[in-house]
Amino acid sequence: MNISDIVKGKGKTLFTVKKSTLAVDAVAILDKHRVGVLMVVDDKGNVAGIISERDILYKCYRSGEPLKEKKVDSLMTNVEDIFVGQIDDTPRRMMNMMVTQNIRHIPIIEEESIIGIVSIDDLLQLVLDNSEIESRKLREYIKNPFGINIYDDK
Repeated sequence: MNISDIVKGKGKTLFTVKKSTLAVDAVAILDKHRVGVLMVVDDKGNVAGIISERDILYKCYRSGEPLKEKKVDSLMTNVEDIFVGQIDDTPRRMMNMMVTQNIRHIPIIEEESIIGIVSIDDLLQLVLDNSEIESRKLREYIKNPFGINIYDDK
């Protein structure tokens, strides 16, 4: 399984906010859609950055300003600083990027457009699923060393 499979499984819905959106309104969108990150767009609809729940929490806390007074553009990661993945990347590459850069969400690019976002939860679920499949196959091999497959390989 690769990143394209994860994006297909999740769908290509991206939630966005404008740079001028108040942080409190961004939190409401995150909560409403049960997501951890929003893409930030400028007035023309071009990607300007990305903002996560952690960006809002830590940067608002450090500034001492209330959520009702902070705008997304002062809290977001600017577009030139975003780490992105490609649709044909491997889950291992995405996990390495997340661990080394201390990030939890990576926008996925195909033909210069963002088509989805992969989260650390998506990758952990993939690892768990693959571990279960491998475990099941090993148990079958131990029980049946002659290679007669009695399990579905899904």
